[in-house]
Amino acid sequence: MTWSSPRTRALVVLLAGASMAAAKMQPRHVFVHVVDQRGDPVTDLTASDFQLTEGGVARVVTHAAPATDPMRIALFLDTSDAASPALTHMRAAAVGFLDALPPEDEVLIVTTGRQARVRIQPTTDRRKLKETAGGLFTDGAGTVLMDGLLEVDERFFKKADDRWPVFVIFTSDGTESSAAAHENAFNKWAVGLGARGATVHAFVLEGNKGGGTPDVVATTLTRNTGGRYDMMNTTNALPDKMKALAGRLALDRVWQAGRVWQAGWVAKDTEAIRGLTPRARRGEPRMPP
Repeated sequence: MTWSSPRTRALVVLLAGASMAAAKMQPRHVFVHVVDQRGDPVTDLTASDFQLTEGGVARVVTHAAPATDPMRIALFLDTSDAASPALTHMRAAAVGFLDALPPEDEVLIVTTGRQARVRIQPTTDRRKLKETAGGLFTDGAGTVLMDGLLEVDERFFKKADDRWPVFVIFTSDGTESSAAAHENAFNKWAVGLGARGATVHAFVLEGNKGGGTPDVVATTLTRNTGGRYDMMNTTNALPDKMKALAGRLALDRVWQAGRVWQAGWVAKDTEAIRGLTPRARRGEPRMPP
């Protein structure tokens, strides 16, 4: 089990960017993690400390301040055959997780058994969310985790640049049933996810069904983004663990675990983060160790 600890201070940078639809300047956001050469948080930055380009074009940074935007959390729940023994604990864990979150944070619920299905779109309505989570049943077949992550990010995160992006996954380590043709797209997406300020936390049920690809996905994403990873051979403790995660998220909306990033570090696959390249003038961007 790995818990992350906050090593950086998150900043929101507002930039004036051209809107393709409105053909006029509109403010937009980008999240940046900033540390000094010793890895300590930098807290006294202003807009003049940042340079930002979009698709190679310089943008004007109009404001920089500590980030206070609410989270948007995608809660992925495995309803496949391999996760069926965990159904009761999974329902209780999801409800407890929702109860422990701050009321201003949005949540959407996605199930990954047989197919990826958005059960409820982003909302702060805890009653509807808990009714949805408490009414889930096993859908059977394999786990469609990779395709679900790509779809949810495209639909609900890429254009929501005023929300902290967080993914919370409960999955078995059974058969991954996503389309093989999407594997390359998923790998590129996984590389750039951390640079966008997103965090992935995962709870994995160890078993003997399938090939374990969902566990590989969970391990890779939590490592790339500094999130929590927890492998379990029983889900008895899942409700307490997910409630604890919600409490930790409430205390610190952005986590970094053992990875020190300076402002402007960008994954090599810049398309994965829509061509945004921020950097701080106080030091050269440093690749994480």
